Amino acid sequence: MFATLLTILSQKKYLVTTIAVFVLYVIMYLAATQFLIFVQRTPMAEAFFELKILENWRELIFRQRSPFLFESIGALYIGGIKVFISVPNILIAVLLGVLVAFNISVSYYSFRALSLRGVRGVMGLLGTVPAIVSGAACCVPTLILVIGFQLTATLATLWSFFVPLSFVLLLVTLWWALYKIEKKRL
Repeated sequence: MFATLLTILSQKKYLVTTIAVFVLYVIMYLAATQFLIFVQRTPMAEAFFELKILENWRELIFRQRSPFLFESIGALYIGGIKVFISVPNILIAVLLGVLVAFNISVSYYSFRALSLRGVRGVMGLLGTVPAIVSGAACCVPTLILVIGFQLTATLATLWSFFVPLSFVLLLVTLWWALYKIEKKRL
């Protein structure tokens, strides 16, 4: 199956799709969890590119705010963009981003090269939905205001399952799509 994935990614359009989806997903995930924000900085006082690390970063590196959401140990400023550095959150975003990108590229390949249109072509994209939703874990405080405390408490409890569920569903969907591609080729 790994060879099939490498064969698909060796084609330029699928590799470009993979990279674009990966970058877009990581940015969206970090923005949804509020680890990537836009800030206004005074141009004279601050550099365009700046890295600030907290002195107690060793204590904070694996401290959880909530399930699958960790404290930041510093900040990276790139112009008007501020990225809070949290190693576990970035790893989660990268892992899910890779799986989402692979799933979309394999689905795109199935749709274009193997003519798996219709319901079968769309099925390859189903694993990406929980992965996208898992990035919205930051929105629980807003949900409290909008839908009430009791319903939000229930949703917050379920929210912690979205990251591992996303990971499992993306792996299973990728495996299934690659299996179908190999079966169709034989």
